[in-house]
Amino acid sequence: MLTKKEKELIDYLNIKKRWVTSDELADFSSCTTRTIRNRVAKINQNNPELILTSHLGYQLNAEVKVSTTGTEDRKSRIFLELLKHSSEGVDFYELAEKLYISESTLKNDIQQLKKEITNDAIQIIFEQDYIKLTGPERAKRRYLISLLYNESDLQEKLKVSIQQMIGYISLEKLQQTIRDVLSEHSIQINQYSLNNIVLHFAISIERIRQGHSLMKAQMNSQAQSTSEFLIAEEISDKLAQQYDIHFSQAELEQLSLLFIGMQNETLTKQNNQQLSTFVDQKIITALQDVLAEVERTYLVELHDEDFFNKLAIHLQSLYYRSHYETFTRNSSLLDLKTAYPLIYDLAVYISSLIQDRLAIWFNDDEISFIALHIGSFLETQKHYRNQVTIQLIVNDYHDIGRNLSKQIEERFGENVTVLVTEKWKVMNSDCDLLLTTDRATASECAGSVFIHPFLTSKDVKKIEKRIDSLKAQREKRRMYQAIEKFILPELYFNQVDPAGLTPEEIRKQINQRMIQSGFVDDHFSERVEKREHMSPTSFPSGIAVPHSVELEAIKSGVAIMTLQEPLIWASHPIKLIAYIAINKDEANDFNDFFEKFIEIVSEPVNTKQLSMSEDYEEFILRLKAMVDGDE
Repeated sequence: MLTKKEKELIDYLNIKKRWVTSDELADFSSCTTRTIRNRVAKINQNNPELILTSHLGYQLNAEVKVSTTGTEDRKSRIFLELLKHSSEGVDFYELAEKLYISESTLKNDIQQLKKEITNDAIQIIFEQDYIKLTGPERAKRRYLISLLYNESDLQEKLKVSIQQMIGYISLEKLQQTIRDVLSEHSIQINQYSLNNIVLHFAISIERIRQGHSLMKAQMNSQAQSTSEFLIAEEISDKLAQQYDIHFSQAELEQLSLLFIGMQNETLTKQNNQQLSTFVDQKIITALQDVLAEVERTYLVELHDEDFFNKLAIHLQSLYYRSHYETFTRNSSLLDLKTAYPLIYDLAVYISSLIQDRLAIWFNDDEISFIALHIGSFLETQKHYRNQVTIQLIVNDYHDIGRNLSKQIEERFGENVTVLVTEKWKVMNSDCDLLLTTDRATASECAGSVFIHPFLTSKDVKKIEKRIDSLKAQREKRRMYQAIEKFILPELYFNQVDPAGLTPEEIRKQINQRMIQSGFVDDHFSERVEKREHMSPTSFPSGIAVPHSVELEAIKSGVAIMTLQEPLIWASHPIKLIAYIAINKDEANDFNDFFEKFIEIVSEPVNTKQLSMSEDYEEFILRLKAMVDGDE
């Protein structure tokens, strides 16, 4: 198994994709070159020839694959083993052997697991050579679900974890059984919701098989008369026939909550008047008000009947679920927050308004579903904004020029605008790319591309390569300008010692500097705290990005704080903070920068490098280098 330091070293080499000196690796890892040599030797001992060595330094061998199963995966497996044998316990030495780890590693993993279990009702105890898990049944299940959903690469790992739990029962058959019953009730279901339901059924099956079925002193007759209970009962009957697994009434009541608010989405094409037959009028009115407020605040128009109806039906289901706090899990939550920060932020804002108007509460997972609705709609509305203007110089304007222009526009579509001129005319200084059928002209003008009078496949590839290069350079220049415009030296906090400070105290300290520098007003901090309460702005990569949902800053800017030691911020250890202020008039320019910035700092290696900067100049140089490396 790779240690955290070994994984970081491999990640660094993977990003660099070149020979890296031992001095550079030692600087990155904050250790000596001798430690690097030993670390590489240990990695290669367990993964032969993974890291190549030479007088140039070290480089990752692209032909060798490595297993990076680490502590987080083991902790999930340890908890699962303890859950399976919570009555009699698990032999400590047998568990270490089963996991292929040393006894000291297992002991460390268990200590970490004990620290991370925040529910006081759950305890891991030692009884001689046995480890036992104690606590209420529901608390154990809830914690197992949170562990599984916190794993990376979740889509595939989730399937593996569920299959491990249900053993001989086919995961595919379990999914199909649930789909069939829902289909009989005219309910369509997306993959996210299905994953959530399958996971809960799998946990119930495993616990029942281990003799830990849920029990109640009194049955809730009202709950058993609902359509949701009927669906859960039909699924359980099919599973009982197939696998001889029998669910108690209490177990079915618990599972029935998974189906609250599910509806047939064939109604999404109906208009608002018909929609009100299936969705409460107060939800329709609230959504209309919220989208109008979004347009005023974010300058984003969400006027589309199909989009409105789909989101209204989703909110009706969410309204039901919020009263039971049985929220649907979204296994792509972290991917959404990282890859689409602006869409996710818009979803957070919409969610905060909906919660206020409907007097309900829901979690991050549900916010991410709203983000999916918004993202799907915006994708259909998106206009291409990174066009390349091409000047096409030909010897024979009337025939060859017209034909070539048509071919280029057909091949590259809305990516380009083509201006055709004859050789003797003045060249257009406003164009991005010069294409010419004249070799002399091509040799005289730097960056131009010679093409044949009749376009060949090789010509197309040359044009495509040049357009990609131009776009990359344009994006690089735009990002450089944004970095220099928005990340300013007067807002830079260098290597702060966070000892004894809470994330809220850190935010107040940064906000005060922003006020003094004229970026925000005295009420900005309140809006930042409201956003933080909605959904923490910390990322697993080691960065936190606190900001307000409203675009009400006096001027746009980013305050950067590097930390000497990690600060725990909503369960994530943070070493870099980017405190964001956005002015409405600068929103478009800032959003382009922000999206690229988040893309960079979502990589743990990049965040770690930036957090190690010793001054403002070094930070800016490293960030620009990451822009270059991401081309």
